[in-house]
Amino acid sequence: MSKVVSAVFGIGIAVVVYVTLLLGIQAFYPEPEYEDFCTEKSRIAEPFMGYETCEDSMTMGECRRKMSDTDIKEEKRDECYESYDTARDDYGRNFFIIASILGLLAVITSYFLLGITSISITNISSGIAASGIIMILWAFMRGWESTDEKLKFVVGFIIATIVIFLTVKLNKKEGKK
Repeated sequence: MSKVVSAVFGIGIAVVVYVTLLLGIQAFYPEPEYEDFCTEKSRIAEPFMGYETCEDSMTMGECRRKMSDTDIKEEKRDECYESYDTARDDYGRNFFIIASILGLLAVITSYFLLGITSISITNISSGIAASGIIMILWAFMRGWESTDEKLKFVVGFIIATIVIFLTVKLNKKEGKK
C-alpha cells in the first residue's frame, strides 16, 4: 500500500510542478494577444467587393475609389496578421528555450534531491523529474513550428546528453548499493 501512495504522490508532484512552471512562464512572459496587433474590425473578413456591389447612381470612378478603399483595408488587415504571426513565432521560439531550460533544471534538481538526504524521497525526485521531462516535451511541441531546426537540434542534444549523464551516474550509484 505504501508503494501505491508513494506513486500517487510522485504523480501529484509531477502535475503540480509542471503546472506551476507553465503558470510561471505565462505570468512573466505572456503570449502575444491578437487584439494588440489588430483591431476588432480587421478581424472580421469583409466580403469581396466587385463592380456589382456599387450603387447604380455611382459613376465608374466613384465605384473604383470605393473598391480601392476596400483594398487599403485588406492591406492593413494583412499587415496586422503578419505582425501578429511574427510576434507569435518569436514567442514560440522563446517559449521553447525558456521551457527547455526550466525542464532541464527540474531534471537536474530531481537528481540532486536523491543525494541530499538519507531519507528516501524517491517519489519527490521522480515527480520533479517527470515534470521536467513533460516540460521539455511541451517545449518542443509548442515551439516546433517557430524554432529553427539547428536550435532544436542543439537544445535537444544538450538535454539528451545531460539526462543520459545523470542517468548513468544514478545507475552507478544504485549499483554500488
